Amino acid sequence: MRWPPTHPTKCDLLRARDGTAAVEFALIFPLMLTLFFGSFELTSYEMANLKLSAATETAGDLVGQTRQQTPTITTSDIDNYTSAAGLVMTPLPLGPGLSLAYASIIYNAQGAPQVDWHWEEHGASIITTASLDAATLKKLGSGTDTIILVKAQYTYNSPFSWVLGKQYTIMETVYNRPRYVAKVLCSNC
Repeated sequence: MRWPPTHPTKCDLLRARDGTAAVEFALIFPLMLTLFFGSFELTSYEMANLKLSAATETAGDLVGQTRQQTPTITTSDIDNYTSAAGLVMTPLPLGPGLSLAYASIIYNAQGAPQVDWHWEEHGASIITTASLDAATLKKLGSGTDTIILVKAQYTYNSPFSWVLGKQYTIMETVYNRPRYVAKVLCSNC
């Protein structure tokens, strides 16, 4: 800098580096903020997905653990299984977001899977013989086998909807076999 100070010339203004860091920060900050909230959002979504998988496995496993002394379950038992699945989803908010559909699948004389009984909780879609994934079920069993099918659906609400979007529907399907009985019955399904 010159002494005594004079008015800066055009060249002095072009070479000045004062405030460069502030300008760079102002340009990078929105991108870094979006990346931070985006990674938080993706992590939260993946946690919801993993928790839904665990909750669906829990519900299917509970039905599969039906004992020989009482091979018949009731809809109140299924309500309890759904409550247990909801506890697995903790700390995610449930509200109307979690729905579960239960079914017992048997095989007819031709080896085609069909629904023996079904029960839906919290507005889940009905499991019908027409809605079954026959290719997967034919790989899992035949003849006198029975399969427990549990389908879960969870509506994930984004806390930062400006990053990813407002709502996502996550779905999970679990196939289990009864452990202690040949076939799980349901008295009022």
